[in-house]
Formats: sequence, structure tokens, C-alpha cells
Amino acid sequence: MRTYFQVRGGRLDEVKGEVVREQPLTIYIDGARFLTLLCSPFDLEALVLGYLWMEKVIGSLDEVTALRISEIDGRAEVELEHPVTLPTERILTSGCGGGITFRIDPRLFPRLQSSLRVRPAALVDRMADLVAASVHYHASRGIHGAALADRARILLAAEDVGRHNAVDKIKGLALQRGIPTTDRILLSTGRVSSEMLLKAARMGVPVVASRTSPTEMAVALAEQLGVTVVGYLRSGRLNLYAGDALDLSGVS
Repeated sequence: MRTYFQVRGGRLDEVKGEVVREQPLTIYIDGARFLTLLCSPFDLEALVLGYLWMEKVIGSLDEVTALRISEIDGRAEVELEHPVTLPTERILTSGCGGGITFRIDPRLFPRLQSSLRVRPAALVDRMADLVAASVHYHASRGIHGAALADRARILLAAEDVGRHNAVDKIKGLALQRGIPTTDRILLSTGRVSSEMLLKAARMGVPVVASRTSPTEMAVALAEQLGVTVVGYLRSGRLNLYAGDALDLSGVS
């Protein structure tokens, strides 16, 4: 809890409330420093695992022999079953918190082939489920949520100060719980930028839906990779930017 001043209706009050937390987490692979992420200090194992999978440092949970996280030191120690050559060419992404990606290259992605079709009402309901499940958002605002869902329910939900971190946490949780991500729906409360779209494609997710907008590059990549992108999702309205997975029968 923090004490701060609030001005409302011409009145100045001193109040106590939650402020969204952010901290650095430095990842070490077999003793070698890899990189430092800025993140929210919860679900850190899932964040590390999901990020390493996204960046092709690991291909499965079985490759990780040990994972130790010290929140006090802001340090994640990862030991792998086999030596790896860590990528070094960094791309500073447009993600909040200064996201970094190495190996998410759209040229290496096959076009997704999926028979998934989703009604707009189902997307609206799942987004409402995500908002309801976002406990840190309700406590402090200023934090992003992401969810993996099917048409009927949310399977996994995560929150982080970085919207890209929230997606990495989703993949990490999926690895930990043995939940496939292919042919699912990825929901986000934040902007769908190019790296967000590529993370979804890497997970085999054919539908990405957000409460806000995609970037032009994300839409272009979605068209290239066969991903359906929905933005400004609200009850009774949405924008369809790319893809054919939205079942619009009955919509005039």
C-alpha cells in the first residue's frame, strides 16, 4: 500500500491504495547472464519459462533441470540439460517495460492452418471473464492481462506490467500445466503489436482479441501468418482487422 494525494472535484485528499509493482529480473542460463526483464513480481517461473520458450532457448519443459528465482536479488538461475548458444542480436520491442526479443522472426513461421471459428459473443464473454479474473488490475490498475481460452471458458490467465510479459506468462503456465496452446484464443487487455502477434503465432494461436488496437505491422503479419485479429472488443461491437476465424453469420 502507498500513501498519495488525490485531487477530485476540486478536493485534495490523502489516500492509501495499491500502486502497480515493477522490478527487474535478470535471467542466468547455466551461470551466464542472458538478459534483464522488467516485470511484475509474481508468476516469475512462468514468465522465465515462457520467455525462454518464445525465444527458442528451450523447446520443452523437460530441457530445464533446475529453475531458482530470488525475488530479493531479482535473479533467475536456469540450468539446462544440454549446452545452448544464447542469441545476442537484440530487438527492442514496442512493448511497455522495454521488451526484448531475439529469435521471433516471421520468416521462420509457417502459416497457421486452423478450423477454429468463434462467434463475436463468445469473444465478448471471454474478455469479460479475463477482466473479472484480473485481480491485480482491480487492486491497482496500470497492469495488463492476458488469457488463453477456448470458445467456452478461460483456460489460463496472467497479469503483468508488460503486456508481452503477460503473454510469456501464459505460455509458461501452459508448459507447467501441460495445456496445449494450439487452436486456442489469446486475449489481451493491451495493444496488439508485432511482437505480440508473433508470440501468438509461435504458440499456434489462430485468434487474437484485444480491448484496444493492433498496430499496422501486426495486422500485416496476421495476414501473412493466417491469424485473425480483433480489436476494440466490447459488448455489441468489435473491429475485425485480419483473418477469417470470426463467425459473422447472422451479422448484417
